[in-house]
Amino acid sequence: MAAHPSSAPQQGQRPTGGGRQSSRGGGRVSVYLHAVTDEQAELLTDTLNTSPLEEVKKSGVDVELDSNPSPVPGMKILNIRGAPSQIQAAVGLVSQKIGSKETLSDQAQTFWLQWVQAAFPDLHSRAYFLPPVYFNRVPVTRQSVAGQDVLVLQSAPGQAGQSNQVPTSSFSAAHPSISHPPRLQDSDVRDDASMQRIFVCLQKMFEENRDVVVGLTQLQFGQYLGEPCYAAAAMHLPLPSSLPSSLPQNWKRGDFDVLLIHRQYGLVVCEVKAFGDNIRVLKMSQQDVSNNIKKKLKDAASQLDKAEAMLFHLVSDIAPGLRITKVIAFPNLTGHQLQQAISSDNNLIQVFTSLVLPSTFYERFVN
Repeated sequence: MAAHPSSAPQQGQRPTGGGRQSSRGGGRVSVYLHAVTDEQAELLTDTLNTSPLEEVKKSGVDVELDSNPSPVPGMKILNIRGAPSQIQAAVGLVSQKIGSKETLSDQAQTFWLQWVQAAFPDLHSRAYFLPPVYFNRVPVTRQSVAGQDVLVLQSAPGQAGQSNQVPTSSFSAAHPSISHPPRLQDSDVRDDASMQRIFVCLQKMFEENRDVVVGLTQLQFGQYLGEPCYAAAAMHLPLPSSLPSSLPQNWKRGDFDVLLIHRQYGLVVCEVKAFGDNIRVLKMSQQDVSNNIKKKLKDAASQLDKAEAMLFHLVSDIAPGLRITKVIAFPNLTGHQLQQAISSDNNLIQVFTSLVLPSTFYERFVN
């Protein structure tokens, strides 16, 4: 089972520091981190006769106990290096030596559960967000102005509504030796601002109401069990890459803007749309506003269908048919603006109805 040894489990820290891959003898070498109990580690290092770990090495792998403390009390980490097929064989030998009859994936899930319990000790009584603070995703460069380090954005030419961006033309002209920072769209900055607003509001709401929930933001599908040190166990579990062939293949790639694991409402997936903060700057007519809202709603509904299908797939081995609630968030629009756009489109009325949370949660969410 994959985990990253560290001095102590920290809130939001994942149980891995990233496995490594290298080349040796022309073959691909992976690093797999396998957890065993302290008692099992003693069995593996027994030197009365031949050390069991020395026998495991005969399968062609390098294996050693990690000297760093495990992230889970009472457990130790084995570093196993070799080709994927060799790692599978080595884990089988380790299981024989310690008398374990669990499959590799069962062992991994047992350890991951223990890691979660150690890393989030109040999991059943409070709200956790991963990451615990919001990080902007737009590209910036660090430059020195008047002896002070500043982070500089440079928008794409011809963009409207740039009030929240830092102008750089005069600075660049005065300092031609400094390369231009990367171009970005105005929408990138607005998306970040909208996501941050949703994140802060949800975090505050859940904490004030003492809700039991885990919230994840901007999680790419491919990040789920996607690090190399998970590979040996992850290959036995549902992964984004193994999404059923009956579904569109491009649905294997995507992300969850906000994913909530709630004690009462189950899985809640939220698509955030930033539209609305630059309506006045662009001098949009009411009809243009309405048309844009309809388009954003249809796009969001499609993205949520994809996210729902991915969630059903990922949890199919442990909770088939799990309830999933889909939500669209427009943090820069009023309820009246949304109602105006939706009321004239019967198809959207049906879509919107299917995306509304249970009333008790929805009232708290929007207020």
